[in-house]
Amino acid sequence: MTLISLCLAAHLAVLAPADDPRAGKKLVWSDEFSGKGLPDASKWSYEKGHVRNHEAQSYSDADIANSRREGGSLVIEALEQSDNVTSAALESKQSWVYGYFEVRAKIPTGTGTWPAIWLLGDGIRKQGAAYIPWPRCGEIDVMENVGFDPARVHFNVHTKGRSTAPGSVASHNMIVPGLWKKFHTYGLDWLPDRLDFYFDGKKVMTYLNDHKGVGAWPFDEPQFVILNLAIGGDWGGQKGVDKSIFPSKFLVDYVRVYKPG
Repeated sequence: MTLISLCLAAHLAVLAPADDPRAGKKLVWSDEFSGKGLPDASKWSYEKGHVRNHEAQSYSDADIANSRREGGSLVIEALEQSDNVTSAALESKQSWVYGYFEVRAKIPTGTGTWPAIWLLGDGIRKQGAAYIPWPRCGEIDVMENVGFDPARVHFNVHTKGRSTAPGSVASHNMIVPGLWKKFHTYGLDWLPDRLDFYFDGKKVMTYLNDHKGVGAWPFDEPQFVILNLAIGGDWGGQKGVDKSIFPSKFLVDYVRVYKPG
């Protein structure tokens, strides 16, 4: 951990009130995206090509045109050149079990954009018998937005089954006027018995462990973070893709991971 990270952890520990999901936890991993150039290769890898959901973009591998550090943020930029759309999807090389995950980001907007902040079960990037396919590996969507409905932010949990625990919600969305106009903070407090989702410091959704097995709760195994900007696709492209959105930029100020300390 860098000196900056240690100082940041100490500072935030002092500020965190008792009802703050950071309370009682310490910063164990972060990227503040300082400096310039490509993202830190010790922390991030890339998805490559046309990956999922019939999306229009091809994800590039370490191309500074599509992903770079600039002005203190990570810039994920979708571009169109000669009818070829490129963008980036970054995966954290490290994975975790439980903890509080916080990302401050400013989403793009325009018909066809589909930015997301999410976690995916580490089993999906294993080989052989260790491989666990989607959705059995589990997916936690800390933030999703589709540009044709620009003021609505979505929070979702994907599993092979669904929890039936009373009070558990697997999907939630809310209207935030001008959502795309400024940075917002998206948080996930991942605990052994529940997933609590936060928007700008306020809890907005809880998904409970029904203790009936991995079908509804595959979340006792490591997951990694994904930051991506998709264009079009099964959901993002339901209203088409407005060519005037390019270049489209998804800005991420920081990613921080806290664990009980």
